[in-house]
Amino acid sequence: MREETIPLVELLKEAKGSVLILTHENPDGDALGSAMALYLFLKKKGKNAFVGCKDRVPHFLDFIPHCEEVISLPDGRYYDIGIIVDSAGFYRAGTEVKVGKRIRIDHHVGGEFYGMHDYIDPKAPATASLVYELIKSWDCSAIDGDIATCIYAGLATDTGFFRYSNTTEYTFDVARDLVKHGANPNYVYRMFSERESVNKMRLISKVLDTLSLYEEGLVAGITIYDRFFKETGTEYSDSEGLVNYPRSLEGVEVAFALIEKPDEGVWKVSLRSKVEVDVSKIAERLGGGGHKYASGCKIKAKSQEKALEMLLAEIRKQLDIQKIRV
Repeated sequence: MREETIPLVELLKEAKGSVLILTHENPDGDALGSAMALYLFLKKKGKNAFVGCKDRVPHFLDFIPHCEEVISLPDGRYYDIGIIVDSAGFYRAGTEVKVGKRIRIDHHVGGEFYGMHDYIDPKAPATASLVYELIKSWDCSAIDGDIATCIYAGLATDTGFFRYSNTTEYTFDVARDLVKHGANPNYVYRMFSERESVNKMRLISKVLDTLSLYEEGLVAGITIYDRFFKETGTEYSDSEGLVNYPRSLEGVEVAFALIEKPDEGVWKVSLRSKVEVDVSKIAERLGGGGHKYASGCKIKAKSQEKALEMLLAEIRKQLDIQKIRV
């Protein structure tokens, strides 16, 4: 395990006021798992803690302990300390929040920095592992079954259930300790991956009809039109993970999902890479960010054709920069 001084621990130990922990909009397993673990821990420590999000908890994450306690943002309240997890900055909350001191806990490269109490490590397999280290450095005896489950959910989902390249010996060490404290791997996997609705299967069918190959098979992508959600009785959160379908094709190095968001006037992009391509560079040039192998951004464009053109131009640029060709 890591041995390091975490300045945030001392700040939170001394905190007397309210603490808001928030996730990015449309939270994934790492964001919500990290936020809930820290929230439950701080409550145990007698802190006046709250956890909030702009969007409601999606069905595939509603098994996370105490997620019904997530408050809807914005709520108009002022909080002495705001901690955003698994995000490049507070702008990723997707809504206005009123906080005094701003703090970020994250494992993404780059992003906004708010001071010495930020806890950022791009080498960490997940933000949840940073929350785990924070809790361990403060009081490891406080990790109970609920906190362990929250952290495990974040760690497992962000490593593709221990299949992605961010899976290391350390990752398994953390997972082992979480299981020891009450996390149930089979339960987390079933709740996250094996509760799909018939409507989502119909959504997948429509989306796969849009599957296309580019750059002689090095790039594959799907388009998820807003009408697909309406036609299948699904919602935006049901698009989570669909980018893995084009990613699974043999020979593909870069996969993307282009998702229509008419309420924002943008096309949301999820990017994935298998081995060589750094998709975070693609996302950054389009105003987003993330990891080498998983990143995202939003493209402001009036049509799918224009958004696709802009996206493919940046993908080609990265392929040329890294000299990746068939």
